[in-house]
Amino acid sequence: MATVKVYLESFGCSANLADGERMLGCLEQAGFQAVSSLEEADIVIYNTCAVKGPTEDRMISLLRKVPKDKKVVVAGCLPLINMERLRREARFDGVVGPAASWELVKAVREVLEGGKPTILTLNSKPPLSCPVKPSNPVRRIIPVAYGCLGSCSYCCVRFARGRLRSYTPSEIVSQVRKAVEAGAKEIWITGQDLSCYGLDCGFNLPKLLEEIVEVKGDFKIRVGMMNPRLLLPILDEVAEAFTHPKIFKFAHIPVQSGDNHVLKLMNRGYGREDFKEIVKVFRGKIPELTLATDIICGFPGESEEAFRQTVKLLEETQPDIVNISKFYPRPGTPARRLGKLPTSVVKERSRKLSLLASKISLARNKRWLGWRGEILVDEEGFNGSMIGRNYAYKPIVLKETVKMGLNVEIEVVGAFPNHLEGYLTGTLKPSGCKNM
Repeated sequence: MATVKVYLESFGCSANLADGERMLGCLEQAGFQAVSSLEEADIVIYNTCAVKGPTEDRMISLLRKVPKDKKVVVAGCLPLINMERLRREARFDGVVGPAASWELVKAVREVLEGGKPTILTLNSKPPLSCPVKPSNPVRRIIPVAYGCLGSCSYCCVRFARGRLRSYTPSEIVSQVRKAVEAGAKEIWITGQDLSCYGLDCGFNLPKLLEEIVEVKGDFKIRVGMMNPRLLLPILDEVAEAFTHPKIFKFAHIPVQSGDNHVLKLMNRGYGREDFKEIVKVFRGKIPELTLATDIICGFPGESEEAFRQTVKLLEETQPDIVNISKFYPRPGTPARRLGKLPTSVVKERSRKLSLLASKISLARNKRWLGWRGEILVDEEGFNGSMIGRNYAYKPIVLKETVKMGLNVEIEVVGAFPNHLEGYLTGTLKPSGCKNM
């Protein structure tokens, strides 16, 4: 019998990308062949995201375009967020929820036998020991927990990802060690909210970081998103942990709004001054920190004054990266019942925030002009360029031909809102990357 070919594509957050790598690892171990294009495949698997309305629209559009001679399995968050629309508007043969591993293998086999499986187990947690097929030879994405402890009024992801389920430090450290031994030099630890890691089982994030950095090898850790509410009680310990040379000086701390009334409507559990304190503590210990944050523009109840407060907060805190999203009501969320602002108002506010964020990012990046130091080449760019990251996780574009996985010495010669440009001043050593 010919080997069944599967095409799997993942969308959305780093946790979903990690799920996709484990799904592919399980499929290959079960005897299926992963292929790089939809046209080659017998079965198409979309590991979906549905955090926002436009993202959900894109998922539905992709599913509609799959050729009718292909079997289709829908994985990820969309089935648990909007199954009604999925059934109404898309064609598929099987469904599995997020955090799937061997469940996907079971679903694919059932589809091949003519079945229509629906496997939507909420609050599942795949073994970290599942086989992995990394999408990047330099990088490994390791989930440290699934779910969160939040109840944000706009968030539908919690309906798909559930309540917090943390892995133990020993499980996580074992996977970090395995990845480093296989040649990985950039380890992403990820989850819906890393600041709540371990609160369900007697651990916490700073203790986990202390254990991970003890792993021997040449690698750095990129810490995922941390919600301000649960970061505050461990702020000093986390900021101190970030000073370790094995941790990238990169912190993703989503504030969502600079107005306290809007933050209350969002049920975020902190205020604008809390965010400013977090930034003050981090930058006090790490002045060169790359700070990323998120803003939801046009949330119901956002007055002109509330919008001005958000602008003011960005001007005061100067984040390097601002991810701006227009508000979209999502199924089952309390915010859906609130009155929407006029589309024209939201669009104009988003435009103003984007211009401000770009201005701040450019100014922050110009501080790196003339910097000389070591970067890890971890990504392919456009038109033959390569991208590397320095200790602050700044993306630096190299126009020279450089092999993926090399540590190289460079000088920064250009600054733009979204990246830096550099040139080689010397090559250090290869990574020795291998597949896991």
